Amino acid sequence: MGQKWIQSHRGTSDILKTLLSFGLPWASYPSHSTSEQEADGKSGGTPVELPDRFVTEACIAFYKCGKVGLIYPIADMSLLEDSVKTAYSPSRDESPQALSIAKASVLSFVTFCSAADRREHMSYPVDGERCAFEAESMLSTVYDPAHGLGKLQVLLLLLLFHFSQGRLELARELMISIARSANDLSPAMRLSEPPSGPEGTVTPCCTSYKESTFRTLYWHSFMLDKELAFRTGTPVLMLAESLIPASLNATESPNKYLSKLLPTHDPQNHRSETSISHLKLSLIMSRVYSELYEPQSLKKPDTKTLRTIRALDDELEEWRLSIPRACRPTLHISDLPTQSTTDVELLLINLRYHHSLGCIHQAVSRCQPCGPMTEALRSSLNLSVRASVSSLEILRATRFTLSRELFWFICFYLLSAILNLLCKVITEPFDFDNPECMRILKDTPVILREMDTHQLTSTERRHLDLMILLSSELSAIVEGSSVRNGA
Repeated sequence: MGQKWIQSHRGTSDILKTLLSFGLPWASYPSHSTSEQEADGKSGGTPVELPDRFVTEACIAFYKCGKVGLIYPIADMSLLEDSVKTAYSPSRDESPQALSIAKASVLSFVTFCSAADRREHMSYPVDGERCAFEAESMLSTVYDPAHGLGKLQVLLLLLLFHFSQGRLELARELMISIARSANDLSPAMRLSEPPSGPEGTVTPCCTSYKESTFRTLYWHSFMLDKELAFRTGTPVLMLAESLIPASLNATESPNKYLSKLLPTHDPQNHRSETSISHLKLSLIMSRVYSELYEPQSLKKPDTKTLRTIRALDDELEEWRLSIPRACRPTLHISDLPTQSTTDVELLLINLRYHHSLGCIHQAVSRCQPCGPMTEALRSSLNLSVRASVSSLEILRATRFTLSRELFWFICFYLLSAILNLLCKVITEPFDFDNPECMRILKDTPVILREMDTHQLTSTERRHLDLMILLSSELSAIVEGSSVRNGA
């Protein structure tokens, strides 16, 4: 219905072109082969020298003080620091593959850092694109299973680099390799054996350092897999259900069992608690995908779909309440702490929460209104809309600098919210929620224009201009439709 409605309005082609440029689930993301060819041309078959060691050490220092890796933490700094020593000061008996994986680790880490806080018209000591290409080339020569952990770290860093540049196709290709590598390592690393007790305290039979490192790498890969799946409409590659043993005690919920497999909180790292909260949300989103969006789930009868939505909503609310009040996400922006208007981490956890809630309740749109179910369906749809409104409101309330790393996340959550509101207005033009939807749709272009964009490149600014154009056109079209329907 919505597609026919859009096609009946002028300017449709421009809107669809804009949607295609953002890699929405039904769109084909534009190829980045040009960037790859440029990187290949720079290499010219000649091995790229490692960055000056001072540059690498500076990147590590910047990461440790929280200057880079804002969205996702680098998995294991000890592993990286060991690689730096091997890469720059190899011993005589170092194997060629060990040296290759160490150099690939250095290159991929510097590559990732090169994308953070970068601005145009500034010279940089490294070429991130070239380093990324060289790291992948080196990785292709490493086949010894003994270096599986290092290889997984390199792949994850490269994925984070492309993800933070908006290159979802390249990120998806790397995700396939990551999922394969992580699943191959899981049995040897005893991933399915809980490393901690019920309260998150490490038990006497704590896993080894390698196993602990792998656990962190695995779960961050797991989280990125869900992020990519919901952005591109492609299947999830790392399913949480595969980690649940058939012999699981009937009194223990699968989600609580999986929570025990997560990395333990590191009191020395203030970011680890936030990271674990995001990982737990990814466990819920894994179930959202498998129970509401994978092909088999689409065949569920309406009553079972509603029960699933209710159960997932309860699980999401339990997760929300488990987070300390100072950083707890909320649907009501007035409930946010007053000092939170510049807190990017709080912004991100709110956007992910709103999107998760919206995905859960939007699934009700496939159910047919019938008798007593009608009110339940309307309630779910309204909650989905409320989540989208909250995403746009928190963007308006928050004051932050729109860095490159943050920009591509804002794109996704913002477009998801706008399109959800558009669908609501199209399908129910006389619904009582429409004035609120119209107000936030009208405000969105203003919110985007007021964002601090001095850290963005011309590419990101062009995408931002397209988002402003898209939100303005949608607002105008919906307002015109409402006037005609009311006449």
